[in-house]
Amino acid sequence: METFRGKLECIATSLADARAIEAAGGGRIELVSALREGGFTPSDGLVRSVLEEIRIPVSVMLRPNKAGFCYSEAELEEMRKDAQRFHELGVQRVVTGILDPEGLADIETLEALLEGTDLQVTFHRAIDETSDIEESLRRINACPRITHLLTSLGPGKLPDNLFRLAWYAEHTRPRLILGSGLDLDNLGNIAEKTHSFDIDLHMGTGLRHGRALRPLDPAVLERANRILGKAQEEIHPSPASLIRNFRSLGYGLFIHFGLYSLLGGRYKGETTPFLAEWIRLTMDIPHEEYRSLAALFHPTAFDADRICRQAAAWGMHYLCFTAKHHDGFALFDSKADPFNSVRQSPGGRDYVRELSEACKKYGLAFCLYYSQAQDWDHPGGLRAYREAPPKEDFKDYFENKCLPQIEELLTSYGPVTMLWLDTPMSMGKEESRRIRGKIKSLQPGCLVSGRIGHGLGDYITAGDNRLPCLAQRRFWEVPASLNGSFGYKEDDRDWKSPKELIHLLTKTRSRGGNLLINIGPDGQGRIPYPSENILDEAGEFLRIYGPAFHGDLKYLEYPYEQDLFILTAKDCDLFIHLLDWPPRGRLELYQLEGRPQEARLMKEERPLDLLVSRDLEGYSYWRINLTEFEKEIKAELERFGETVIQLPLSQRPGVQSF
Repeated sequence: METFRGKLECIATSLADARAIEAAGGGRIELVSALREGGFTPSDGLVRSVLEEIRIPVSVMLRPNKAGFCYSEAELEEMRKDAQRFHELGVQRVVTGILDPEGLADIETLEALLEGTDLQVTFHRAIDETSDIEESLRRINACPRITHLLTSLGPGKLPDNLFRLAWYAEHTRPRLILGSGLDLDNLGNIAEKTHSFDIDLHMGTGLRHGRALRPLDPAVLERANRILGKAQEEIHPSPASLIRNFRSLGYGLFIHFGLYSLLGGRYKGETTPFLAEWIRLTMDIPHEEYRSLAALFHPTAFDADRICRQAAAWGMHYLCFTAKHHDGFALFDSKADPFNSVRQSPGGRDYVRELSEACKKYGLAFCLYYSQAQDWDHPGGLRAYREAPPKEDFKDYFENKCLPQIEELLTSYGPVTMLWLDTPMSMGKEESRRIRGKIKSLQPGCLVSGRIGHGLGDYITAGDNRLPCLAQRRFWEVPASLNGSFGYKEDDRDWKSPKELIHLLTKTRSRGGNLLINIGPDGQGRIPYPSENILDEAGEFLRIYGPAFHGDLKYLEYPYEQDLFILTAKDCDLFIHLLDWPPRGRLELYQLEGRPQEARLMKEERPLDLLVSRDLEGYSYWRINLTEFEKEIKAELERFGETVIQLPLSQRPGVQSF
């Protein structure tokens, strides 16, 4: 798909929304109140705050609290006063639309209420309710003040009306902004069908998981930008914002796949006692015998499109694929070493390219694993628990395979969000510096994982399946498997349950980290059924509770020991991950900062009984009565092991010190 050339306009209902839109690469903001009702005029205070802080273009809704677009004299006077104040505040553009009693665009009335201002206008979706589209467009085209037209191309949702786009483009002078019904599932298809037109796109509830009352989810906007071809590297973020953007992804899919997948952890009737992907080394498979597997590697069931579609459905926001593991076999077209899937395997497939294209299609950040030090195929590669090769041999490997292959990966497959390096072992600091320099010179926006060694990573990579018990001073990521191996191991049936995976994700995100969960397709490229089953169930959970896990979460260390809940926080929202039914059905929280506006179950979106007070020592005390929803909550606890309560606060959540 070609890169989308227009702007992605995003609806904001708060300053936090506006900040998130700007940070995540939104092209323009439409500032409104009451999104659930279709958007009304926001308050002067909100408009002022957004204009003072936000640098991307901001359009402000001008619409009284009323259904329909034919207004009374009193309502028009209210709109005129609002327009005057917006002009004084420095607003450049308003979003509004007026229809006359015959259902036609009422440009004369519009000009009258904007008299004395230089406000430009986006004529909004009132156009989609006009009684005569041709006459209304004729009037709109004749008004220089109207520079944009927000439309779904007729009544209903945009995806159903795209067949009208060519006609609208021919008959409309203002720039078209297409909206209504856009979400991550249809955005790529819509962008592909509209890329030949000079238009913008518009998203509102699609950035809020389809629910107008939810806060905007920056991770969804970042994914939308990737679907449109607007990778974060094009926005030139600072190193700190690169980490913040990566941290906001939260949950990724690791894929271990290679020649070792054909063996399934078994060699000559014996099961390897170690990781399946290490079988070449641990089972001492002779060099030529292992190499001969390349001619048998023809995984016809490996479907990059299906894998990425599933990853998105599972609630993941990035994917990391083993371009070359320790066995030395590359799954991409490498000129540096012919030992790769394109040159030596049936079908000549470039799996890195297939996944790169599929990740872009489904809005997943694309990351690659590369074993920079260990290479059991090259004479100069390091081998764990073996004597290091002569320095000249290692230099030959480093100069003629490692660095050239890293360059191939970063110059042939588009933007790479992160390069996941592994087991530096005895590789020197100078070699690690050269690798980092190579990565940053080719793609400054590509993060370097902690396993580059010598403290040169952009973030901490925890040990495999080793979850830090506390938050860390630097951002971190933990790689984890669903059973005891990362590569496919036929005899390993010690699978995590969906509840265990959900709990692992909750603990990881609450402590400030990302979870990179692994699948190991078999030799035919099939994802093991237990893996799919676990991830499907966890994906159902995240479909409901995703906003509590994705985005730039803040770590909150609750001051008292307890096993009932885990906290996460984002912007001015506190999320309580309830792990068990509390005594008497009452959840009590102490010493938390910020006054809650309400408490609600995310699944139900109905308020809970909330008491906000102080204890005898003067600390905050909140009590949430859950008994009204006992049946629903216990059903969620039984199925998923947790449910989530959301509390919008008056400020960013915090903890009161003793």
